[in-house]
Amino acid sequence: MFSLLLAAGFVGIASDVARADDASDGFGVVDRSSGQWFLFDSSAEQTTSFYYGTPYDTPFMGDWDCDGIDTPGLYRRSDGYVYLRNSNTPGFANLKYYFGIPNDVPLAGDFDGDGCDTVSIYRPSEQRFYVINALGSEDQGLGAADYSFDFGNSGDKPFVGDFDNDGIDEVGLHRESSGRVYFRNSLTTGVADSDFIFGIPGDKIFAGDWEQKPASGVDSVGIFRPGNGTVYLRFSNNVGNADVTKQFGNSNTVPVSGSFGDVPGGDAAPALPIHLVSRFTTYHSCCEPRVTNIQIMARQVDGLVVAPGDTFDLNARIGPRTSAKGYVPAPILLNGEGYCCDHPLNIGGGTSQFGTTIYGAIFWGGFEDITHKPHSRYIARYPLGIEATLGYPSPNVVFRNDTDFPVTVRTRYTSSSITVELWGNNSGRTIVGSHQGGRSYISVTRSGNLQARRVTGQVTGSATYDDGGYVVIKRWITDLSGTTSRTWTHRYVGSPD
Repeated sequence: MFSLLLAAGFVGIASDVARADDASDGFGVVDRSSGQWFLFDSSAEQTTSFYYGTPYDTPFMGDWDCDGIDTPGLYRRSDGYVYLRNSNTPGFANLKYYFGIPNDVPLAGDFDGDGCDTVSIYRPSEQRFYVINALGSEDQGLGAADYSFDFGNSGDKPFVGDFDNDGIDEVGLHRESSGRVYFRNSLTTGVADSDFIFGIPGDKIFAGDWEQKPASGVDSVGIFRPGNGTVYLRFSNNVGNADVTKQFGNSNTVPVSGSFGDVPGGDAAPALPIHLVSRFTTYHSCCEPRVTNIQIMARQVDGLVVAPGDTFDLNARIGPRTSAKGYVPAPILLNGEGYCCDHPLNIGGGTSQFGTTIYGAIFWGGFEDITHKPHSRYIARYPLGIEATLGYPSPNVVFRNDTDFPVTVRTRYTSSSITVELWGNNSGRTIVGSHQGGRSYISVTRSGNLQARRVTGQVTGSATYDDGGYVVIKRWITDLSGTTSRTWTHRYVGSPD
């Protein structure tokens, strides 16, 4: 088995041959900013967490004491030392020694079939592997390489595994720009024995024997995708879809793998990779009665979490607008005309501005629109077409979280504006919009990675409050699977003749 970590172009790799009780390998991640390790036991669906090392050490795993269990290793660039520990618990290193030269990459594996892992070297400046079949001495160096060989091209990232079940680990390389994987079945210079694509550019590769008991003895590839915090494992070394997919980690973590032995479990998994997906702001005059209603509604939904696959129903969350909740009379559109303020519907009036604002965040965030209805007459303080009126029990605003991550609704306001943010995961991509002075402003503030959903929209047609009008609204969402689109139409009514 092998474990890999990559950060700032630096990779730590580990592999082992002896596996505790013939179990399949596990995987984990390490938060490099804190030194916290998270090991996942797939058979028990449990996470074990502990701290080892200092921030921005390069972590890897291997069987340093030949007991069949992989445990942490670290490379600390600040002092040039490798620190090895013999248990999956917090504590001090059991062995430390000086490692290589700056920018060398540690490779851990059993390269002679004796059941014990050692730390060898990949030197990117030479595209050369230096295999060392003994651990370094305490506070001393690695010693001379037993042998070395060339393999790969500049920029390739190395990984380790027993790819042919011969009890000896071999080396592979991953070309992150294309997702290409290739490896040899011997520790010698030559052409690749296997060459295939798995994953997308930017994925981080590792390997292990992923099949459940009894373990097959053949290591195959896995990838960790930082943008969505997901591990993808494949049971064979060829092109195809992942056999196992698991959300585990985030953009601050890097992957490790190994045979972890009996770990206690019961700890929290690493935090999901959550970021701002979309934000929308609209503006209003200060101090009107409706501002009180808008701000009450904003407070009622702030912090609401929408689980993957679940729907957000604004009216179900808010309920009837009543004086007991603090809502006050304010103007409404009633039968297409402004009306205030002795109708029961005037209690809580003006909250359509909140409906429009949250709908803007939904639309530009790319989430699935279940229900919304634009105003019957066009009001210039709202975006043309991309807006929503509210009433109780209808009209309503409902969207579905059609992503793999929770979405958190956050709101904030001033005396003259209301903002809605949707926090989730769109592989680092963020879009921000606002509407002020009769114009909408939309910008992508973070581009994200290749897996991000890219949202674009277009409104054709025109309308005024007095004359009405007809508009066509289109939204396109593009991701790695292609482009989907949806079209809405709406006719605004004008003043009665």
